[in-house]
Amino acid sequence: MKIKKILAAVAAAAVAVSTMAISAFADDTYHAYLGVQTNPSWIFRNAWNDSTYGKDYEAFDKLSQDGAPADIAGTFTDVEITGDGTYKVSLTGADLSGEELFSLLFVNTDIPVDSGITFTDVKVIIDGQTKYTFDEGYIPEDTGDYIQVQARNIWNDDLGKEDGLFAYTMPNDSVEMEFTISGMGGGAAASDTAEAPADTSSEAPAETTTSPTTGNVPAAVMVSVMAVAGVAAVATKKRK
Repeated sequence: MKIKKILAAVAAAAVAVSTMAISAFADDTYHAYLGVQTNPSWIFRNAWNDSTYGKDYEAFDKLSQDGAPADIAGTFTDVEITGDGTYKVSLTGADLSGEELFSLLFVNTDIPVDSGITFTDVKVIIDGQTKYTFDEGYIPEDTGDYIQVQARNIWNDDLGKEDGLFAYTMPNDSVEMEFTISGMGGGAAASDTAEAPADTSSEAPAETTTSPTTGNVPAAVMVSVMAVAGVAAVATKKRK
């Protein structure tokens, strides 16, 4: 009886350890931000890790121009990425109709490029209408340490330079990018989980450099689970 109880306890411990391992993997939290730059006035919001106008810049949550907050209203809604699912980042209440085009339009994240996380079904939404959908998020080779998914870049051949890959008119109220994350695990994502307020727009085309999804339990944890299972096997042997 004692040995049976010991084996039951060991089995329960093994399950608990493996569950903790999977939960720890799924509990990673990342962030995504909408980045924009217009032409010809160069109204912008740069990437969060930009050395001058990134997250430490006092007006990061606003549109800027000439190195200072722009004289244009607008609210950015950023998002926490907590697991696989569909998310959206946006700029709302911003009248950019006086500009000719987006020289840059992108989602920038603090997700490492080697994370194995993929972006699909990336939509560009302007004033509530989906303008384009990328089946796979386009991630330029020079994205740096973190994943940046671009929809417009007038210096990038793959994205069609100034002509771009899709027709649109500049927003008089909102621009949004919606995307689906895979490879984190951890269940459904809250699409409009935000770090700042926002609005609506969606759809985009495809060209990607994302890696395949994984859901592996860390090796060290697997070793410990195997070790526990080994103890159970030894105890069973002795019982016989």
